[in-house]
Amino acid sequence: MEKASKKQKNNLPFFERPDLSPFLVHLTRRSQKPNKKSAFKNLISILKSGKINSSGPDGFIRGYKRATCFMDTPLSSLKYVLNERDTQIENPRYEPYGVVITKKFAFKKGCRPVMYLSPKEEKKIGISEHELWRVVKLSDVDGFGVNWIHEREWRCEGSFELPKGPIAVLVKSPKEAKKLRNMIERNPSEFRTNPQSIIPLSVLCQGLPYMAKRP
Repeated sequence: MEKASKKQKNNLPFFERPDLSPFLVHLTRRSQKPNKKSAFKNLISILKSGKINSSGPDGFIRGYKRATCFMDTPLSSLKYVLNERDTQIENPRYEPYGVVITKKFAFKKGCRPVMYLSPKEEKKIGISEHELWRVVKLSDVDGFGVNWIHEREWRCEGSFELPKGPIAVLVKSPKEAKKLRNMIERNPSEFRTNPQSIIPLSVLCQGLPYMAKRP
């Protein structure tokens, strides 16, 4: 009885916790030079290849290893991630395109929450060079220092092989959702990954008005 009660106490049903999610989100964005591609085209490339390519130092991954990044963000809260400041057209940090997978699948494939550490803590703990890909710098929590805790980031080492039917993909508009669905239905053999649903973020996020006229 004691073991059962302890297990039950540790349960956190997602439907009872709006601040938690059973999903992880990987947002993609446009490519920089020389291989300039839109975020929408990059999403199509991900679905055709069936994998998310890893990032290195150019994608803020520390150390010599590469990793793939996800956010542990409820879908209803993506409107706070896709804010006007972080989606500037010249050099966006985020764009409204991405892939949604279950946290359970990601966990089985080796994804884990990152470690938010200050340089002093990192040195004290003794993080080895080959594990630095797990670490994100944390310098303060007053809103002014380096602090990315709000992303609740998860990472896995190397590139990430997607399931054949991920829960969903994200696009900017209903028009693009229809376009992507038509592309998949016309040429299904070209897509190694076929999403169960395509969600337009302009609907989910209730507008995104500052993106209305963007390509």
